[in-house]
Amino acid sequence: MTTTQSENIPEVAVNVLLAQLLREYGLTASEERRGRAGVPDILVDLKTGDTILLECKWDAFDGRLQSQLTERLSAYPDTLVVAGVLYPARLKLADDIKAALAVAEDLQWWVHGTRGVAYPERRIRTGSVFDLVDQLRALPLELEGVDRVAAAARIVSYGVEQAARHIATHARVARLIADIIAETDQENDRRAALRIAGLVLFNALAFQDRLASINPDVPTVTEALQYQKAYNSLFGIRDAWSNICASIGYMPVFQLAIEILDNLSHAPELQIAAIIPLIAAMQDTRNLEGHDLSGRLFHTLLSDAKFTGAYYTSVPAATLLARLVFEGWPPGVNWKDHEFPASLNVADLACGTGTLLMAVAAEAERRHTIAGGHSAGLLHKTMVEEALHGYDVQLSAIHFAATSLAMLNPEIQFDRMNLYVMPIGTEGDNIALGSLDFLGRDEVAVQYALSPEDTGVNRREPERVGGSGSRGIAEGQTARVPNLDLAIMNPPFTRSGVGNLLFGSFPQSERDKLQDELARRLKSRMASITAGLGAAFVEASASKLRPGEGRLALVLPITVCTGPSWQQTRNLIESEFVLDTIVVSHDPLRHNFSDSTDLSEALLIATRRNKNIYEVDHRVTFVNLWQNPAGVLDAHRMANAIATTAPAYLENTGVALLQIDGNSVGEVLSIAEDKIAGKKWAGIQFARADLTRCAFHLLNGELRIPGSYTKSSVPVRRLAELGKVGPDSRRLDDGFDRTDSITAYPLVDGHDTKMRKSLRCEPNLFLSPLVRPKGGQKPGYGIHLWQSSSRLLLSARFRLNTARVVSMQAEVNCLGRMWWPVQVHDENFEKALAIWFNSSMGLLTLFTTRNTTMGPWVQLKKADLNDMPTLDLYALKPDQLQEMAQLFDELADAEFERLPAMADCPARQRLDRGLADILSLPDLSALRRLLATEPVVSNQRL
Repeated sequence: MTTTQSENIPEVAVNVLLAQLLREYGLTASEERRGRAGVPDILVDLKTGDTILLECKWDAFDGRLQSQLTERLSAYPDTLVVAGVLYPARLKLADDIKAALAVAEDLQWWVHGTRGVAYPERRIRTGSVFDLVDQLRALPLELEGVDRVAAAARIVSYGVEQAARHIATHARVARLIADIIAETDQENDRRAALRIAGLVLFNALAFQDRLASINPDVPTVTEALQYQKAYNSLFGIRDAWSNICASIGYMPVFQLAIEILDNLSHAPELQIAAIIPLIAAMQDTRNLEGHDLSGRLFHTLLSDAKFTGAYYTSVPAATLLARLVFEGWPPGVNWKDHEFPASLNVADLACGTGTLLMAVAAEAERRHTIAGGHSAGLLHKTMVEEALHGYDVQLSAIHFAATSLAMLNPEIQFDRMNLYVMPIGTEGDNIALGSLDFLGRDEVAVQYALSPEDTGVNRREPERVGGSGSRGIAEGQTARVPNLDLAIMNPPFTRSGVGNLLFGSFPQSERDKLQDELARRLKSRMASITAGLGAAFVEASASKLRPGEGRLALVLPITVCTGPSWQQTRNLIESEFVLDTIVVSHDPLRHNFSDSTDLSEALLIATRRNKNIYEVDHRVTFVNLWQNPAGVLDAHRMANAIATTAPAYLENTGVALLQIDGNSVGEVLSIAEDKIAGKKWAGIQFARADLTRCAFHLLNGELRIPGSYTKSSVPVRRLAELGKVGPDSRRLDDGFDRTDSITAYPLVDGHDTKMRKSLRCEPNLFLSPLVRPKGGQKPGYGIHLWQSSSRLLLSARFRLNTARVVSMQAEVNCLGRMWWPVQVHDENFEKALAIWFNSSMGLLTLFTTRNTTMGPWVQLKKADLNDMPTLDLYALKPDQLQEMAQLFDELADAEFERLPAMADCPARQRLDRGLADILSLPDLSALRRLLATEPVVSNQRL
């Protein structure tokens, strides 16, 4: 419909055009064409069964619209949402109003109320028709989804528990079913294995009912149960699943469920009792339609460690990462043409339940639709069959990945899926490392290939194949990782640090072989086994990406940016890739991007370099979120804000705020690649660019306090050149026993803030040297460690939101647990460094050097401390050094407040003021206040 220019365009005509655009974007929308009183302008029916009512006006009639919305809310109390839309008046002047409406970025809309209840405040959102579509689709999840999903998860969890309890009453059947899961999932806890089996059965039942609603040849679960009355068995359900596999496809969805069902048939009286709770749960949650809700249900269940013992990328984080990956990449993609986007090769070597692959598919469909394409179904089919490749060691996870991809569009019949179960473990001389077998190889053996065809899978003699082919997959198969356009992963985080958690689900004898084999394969590669499996997965995928265009998208512990054990991974990315974007969360409510973990994480995007070609003046974008997106809609809006916000430059002044609906939710900072090459990627250490700038300057010997134009010189020198940092507290366990009895070896143990609140400390325990040291150490190891004792102590591990002091001086030499002993020149050096580290400048350097584990819980690594720029005591005049020692004596017994209260702490104020006077520096109070309000310190949102 083309509308000629006119000042008198009626709203009803624009409503018709808006409804047309909503339909073109895939929504079921109907408009009232005659403008009759009491009739809504536009009704949108969602797949969830919910209805959204839109009332629309020109922006000059905002007040009239408000009263009309109130009337509609009262007249339609069962409607999920009554929302208002304002059209910009400039559209009246357009020659083609529909075309102008389609590209307009200044529509305004808001939710006036839900289910008859008005919202107290109006939260106006501004954007395009497509942005409006994004929100309308997500409204059920945004408004009620958390509650609905949580309630459904409780229902399903109860049904699964009941089913597992019934199965457990029959020892032989329970063993057979548990063995199916244990064979590929390394799940040795039988109860946990039975819960996973119950969830697999529930998944198949729910998907059968979904197919039955769109395919008349598929019976509903209720219809299939009619056989129960005649045969007292689940033959009808099993027959329905077999027929779906034979005539439609979806073997990856039903294959494992059929095998579990077949084992239940050994006890006819048991199978009915086990399946009934699952059917009841399925029926009670049937109305949870749509990907956003039903997908979130399975994600909620699977993220519970009792079902799989694994962590998975949160749906909002996966959405955000997928959105950012495709910003401006690949160059030249015609998203309207479904064939080119579907030709991309995408792989997840640790795909789990397929959340990231799903996010890629959903984002491709979104971009196809917004570009004006009308082949979303064909695009999704082609992507699943050709573009998306998933690998994991758990068969149940691959089963759920297949179901999730199919649930995105159950109307589509897939001919194949590129999903593979990788063997892991030892069998004789054969050692399999799961997807890490791709280290240095393009083709490896697979345990199962979840595809009804053999396309793309080669055969060879069996090496380590589980099962007898009952799933319809022949033995002796191998799979390839193709030349990739995109490798997207949230790899396992297990590390070889304290306790060595690598391959922790295996018996010790098998673990040792797996760890040794992984260490052997990584020996000549750019990955440290100390960093854990995540580093190995990055190395395994890096070489598979196309030079000059292949992209890497990762969810990793935030220590990938700062940790010494991750330095080889940083070197790999810096040498082989252009580091594009790093996103971290400074939201104290959620530092993580994976469900069921409190670990701080980062989203990382990099593009593989052309060989020997380096971009000149490349800059890395650091996105520091103040609010971590809580839902899919939030993730879309955050991605839009990031994409449209020009970052602030580190070397300049000013900040680039991420803003959504007028609220600041983060900052974007750009740092020249050569400023961080070979170093920490320290652009993620602070939520605000002002502190990051201040830190970078101070580490280079210049103090620039935010808000001040003054520049002051501060002499700095590596800490290793000022003193010697002692042994890691883990070494103490190899050489000593701890004791309350007095010995010659005092110990400062712990970080109890009731005790550690002043600059002077006393040992609270003692050490007793072991005659036979642990860890393979030689006799006398404890005495050897004692040679590094000192009176000066520096925090090794502490919580930024509770610690009071980060450095102390003891009356006598001692060692520390959670404290580094630091040997320096003399007592004045000890006192001066204790003053420096506890000052705002010292805290700034320590915070920049820190390795974050879980939000405020941080570590200071020995290698980092040795290189950390510290006040150069050798550059001070003798009277300055003496004055610092006197300042220590004056404050030695003063009580310091916790770091969040440092801005107004009298002791910290006196320390900063005294140090500034000694070094002829400006007032440090502005810096101290910024540090105190950093979210990681204050534990409060900005």
